[in-house]
This record gives sequence, C-alpha cells and structure tokens, in this order.
Amino acid sequence: MDDNTTKYSPKDLIDYLFRVSAVNEEGQVSPLETKEPVRLKRKIVKVKVSKLGPNFVTLDWKSLSSDGGSKVTGYVVKQKRGSDGDWEEVATLKAIETSYKVPKLDEDQEYFFSITALNQNGQGETCELDTSVVPKRPPEKPSPPVGPVILSGIQKTSLVLARKPSKNDGTSPLTAYYIEMRDPNNGSWSAVTKVTPDITSYCFL
Repeated sequence: MDDNTTKYSPKDLIDYLFRVSAVNEEGQVSPLETKEPVRLKRKIVKVKVSKLGPNFVTLDWKSLSSDGGSKVTGYVVKQKRGSDGDWEEVATLKAIETSYKVPKLDEDQEYFFSITALNQNGQGETCELDTSVVPKRPPEKPSPPVGPVILSGIQKTSLVLARKPSKNDGTSPLTAYYIEMRDPNNGSWSAVTKVTPDITSYCFL
C-alpha cells in the first residue's frame, strides 16, 4: 500500500462486489468487476505483548462479541520458532479470557504468535502479533568490583590502587570503571578518572 492509497473501512459481515474503471479526457470505459462477492471478516482488534521475561511472554488481546456471524466461544494461542518454523498450538482458552502467559520459551530465540477466535463452526479469524518476540533477561546493573581495594607504592604524591573486576556485567558488556576519591575534611566524593573495563589498577600521581 503506497501513500496514494485511499483507505476505506466497509462494515462487517456484508457481501461486497468491487469494480474498477479507467478514465481519461475522452471519458470512462466499462468497469472491470469481481466475479464473486467477498465477505469481509472482523478481526481481533489488536494483539500485544504486556510482559516479557527470559523464558515467557504474556499476550493480551481485545475481545470480540462474535466472529463470522457466530458468538465467539474461545481462543487458540499458537506460536512458531523463527520465521521458517511451523505453527504449533500452545493453548485453547475460554471466550472470557483475553490474556495468556506463554511459558517454557528459550532465551534469545525468536518467536511469532497468533490468536485464533473460535465459534460454533470451528476456527474463525486469526490475528498475528505485529512483530516477533525474543525472550530476554530484564536489564540488570553490573555487580560491584571484587574487593578488597589494595593500595601499594604509597609515596608522598602518588600511590597505586588495585582491585579485581566485577563478577557479573549485568545484561550488557561493561563500558568503564569510575574511580573517585573522598575528601577527609568534608566527606564528599569527587571524580578522579574513568578507566576501561580491562584495567584493574590505577596509579594516582
């Protein structure tokens, strides 16, 4: 659909025929018509992710009163691993349920999800999640550097500070360590320098 496309929203559950005519300065020719009527289906309005964890995702969707002319009796949740995977049924839910936590997912694996409305005739309209989902651990801060802080080579105007690196970098690689010094007179901390993660000792001059 390009920017010049006119959007039109026909009503649900009505049979439509369509035709297209060509027009120029000389007039309009006979239209080209569709041969069979088309019944447009009302869709589940929107499926969205409300929560995402390292091994689960919670899906929410809006409820419908009917689908295909019949009352909605339930929903089927499906998933597939990656764009080339096969759709597999995860759960069948009652019509009053419009949220589901999909368990036992693999971290960093891409998943696709869909919700299918059920009625007395079987499966009705299916709505897929707009984008894929990749379960991940929630963001975490890194753990503190491992102590103790060791001071050596202490001179009148210099010393060497050393410590071990942090055991856990959180959910992303460390970018730096900040070294600060406290003034014994007023107890305030002030920045000394910033070093790269591979540096575990620093010489104060």
